[in-house]
Amino acid sequence: MRGTAALRLDFEPSLLRVLNSSALKQLDRRLRDRIELERLRKETQNDLVELKDAMAWLVELFDRSAPDDLDPDWLTEVARQAQEKERQAEAQFRPVIAALKGALAPSDDKFEADVQKLFRDGIEVLEGWLAFYHGFHVMLARQAAEGRSAVEILRARPVEGDIDHEAVTREIIERFPKILAALAE
Repeated sequence: MRGTAALRLDFEPSLLRVLNSSALKQLDRRLRDRIELERLRKETQNDLVELKDAMAWLVELFDRSAPDDLDPDWLTEVARQAQEKERQAEAQFRPVIAALKGALAPSDDKFEADVQKLFRDGIEVLEGWLAFYHGFHVMLARQAAEGRSAVEILRARPVEGDIDHEAVTREIIERFPKILAALAE
């Protein structure tokens, strides 16, 4: 399984770090600094690559069932945690997406075009991660539901009276001669 950045506890897209930082007042100055702008563009491009890898990972695993040896209770808990992460990302990303969309305005200034491209890429990254978190939660919830329905306890029929062990042994020998021959060797 390929790891994905979104599953790390410390993961935060680069543009989100900038917009959530205490230096938000300095954002305009930072965006006018060509070196800082280029660094943000590279980080945003890296975020886009990580997003594409994460989405490919999710698409690869989405339709699969959970392994049989996974505890259904554990899978249910992980699905709940994924839903909580989706809610947290939604609460954190939506205001930033709205701010970025509000900052986008047509301009003839080449510098402004670079900043707008950065903002559009940032919006794509944040909306992509929201889609990833939603898909991840849906996949885990489906797998947990499948795991719950697959866990069926089989019970033997109660037997009344004494068991004829010799008759049961003969029946087993008749039903499974190859297995018993292999065990005899």
